[in-house]
Amino acid sequence: MPESQHKLALVALLAAGCGSAQPATSSGAGISNANGDTAAPITPSAGIGGAIAGSADSSFAAGTGGTTTALSTSAGAGGTTRETGAAGTTGSSPATGSGGSIEAGAGGTAAAGKAAPIPAAGVGGAASVDEMNCAFDASNGTSTPSPLTLSGNTFAHDPTMIEVQGTFYRFWTGDFIPSATSTDLRHWSNAPAVYRDRYPAWSREWLAGVPDQTFNFPWAPDVSHFGGTFHLYSSFSAKFGANTSCITHLTATDIASNDWTDHGPVICSSRTDRYNAIDADVGFDGNGDPWMAFGSFWDGIMLLPLDEKGARKNSDSPTRIAWAPEIEAPVLFRRCKHFYLFVSHGKCCPSAQRRVADLTYHVVVGRSDNIRGPYLDREGRPLLEEGGTLVVAGDRSTFAAAGHSDILTVGDRVYHAYHAYRLPRGDAELRIVEMRFDADGWPIPTSP
Repeated sequence: MPESQHKLALVALLAAGCGSAQPATSSGAGISNANGDTAAPITPSAGIGGAIAGSADSSFAAGTGGTTTALSTSAGAGGTTRETGAAGTTGSSPATGSGGSIEAGAGGTAAAGKAAPIPAAGVGGAASVDEMNCAFDASNGTSTPSPLTLSGNTFAHDPTMIEVQGTFYRFWTGDFIPSATSTDLRHWSNAPAVYRDRYPAWSREWLAGVPDQTFNFPWAPDVSHFGGTFHLYSSFSAKFGANTSCITHLTATDIASNDWTDHGPVICSSRTDRYNAIDADVGFDGNGDPWMAFGSFWDGIMLLPLDEKGARKNSDSPTRIAWAPEIEAPVLFRRCKHFYLFVSHGKCCPSAQRRVADLTYHVVVGRSDNIRGPYLDREGRPLLEEGGTLVVAGDRSTFAAAGHSDILTVGDRVYHAYHAYRLPRGDAELRIVEMRFDADGWPIPTSP
């Protein structure tokens, strides 16, 4: 697709709004440490990420040479807002629709006794040994950290990261799945895109069967490492305002080589389904087995088991684990025998149809003793019933809104990554802040 068409498609995506019935430019997923050893701790410094250069219309563009290129945020042709529900209504009901039942959120029993070792190097959802996770922030759980000061390519929409032998690899929504690297989590340099120059054959064949398809580029990548292999899940959406979507699965044995193999979709959704197959994130249960959370709007956030190679384990209907009228971008993270589920609520993405001042995107969290739920917030409200304890939101002075999380563990520290919309233009910026937990084990809210 010509560059101008990519820009137009990007514009339509922004106009659609992050986290709606339409496949979102979503989170990728959890960030994690892929080393078997302990990385040196990183000391956060005060300050905020640098502003993204561009015109008054700039937003959502991959940077070159460390500077983000501006793209117009005008509405693209055919772009409809992603708040549109499955039947053309906003915030579709969580009731099960046609096309297969959705299991109850609670289900399965928690493994007893000491947790089994997690596959060597955590994943999206940052799976780590419980004992180590319990030590996270044990002496620092009452102070509120400031976001790291970032430089270089700090553009981000739906960022996901992993740390491998001292190098951090970041991926986000955009043409061919763009990437950047860092050796200190602060300065980011451009790196090659995941797809070299064309998308996989399965996607071309799939899109050819969708009338009036409007695919632009993959959304919401999620990088992880388990079973001795690096895994990258990303979303392909055929139409704005519809749940005609697929989550594809790529693997690589050496992430530094950027030699990825696309194995095709793990799951797809269509008009007959009550979920949207985008925004994948991988986490692990107490036995170290991988699970995938996904979803945006419709009936909310879903969960399904994966096998040891990262493929879908069975054909059972996904389990619903969270719902709200505006919800997407799940992240699974295990700490001290609790499974945490982070999700993004509200409206994202400024456009010609949505003013920056109207953005409400924010991150909330709940937790459970079982990866399958039920997930409750601090006040005991089920995440299946719009519950969620606030983690980060816009401050209305510097950033209008913030969301689409990822979790990264580095040594004995936990970092929260997300994108935030800088006022007044609404540029999307990468934000990374140390996540600390209070005495009751809940993440301490931070400024954007």
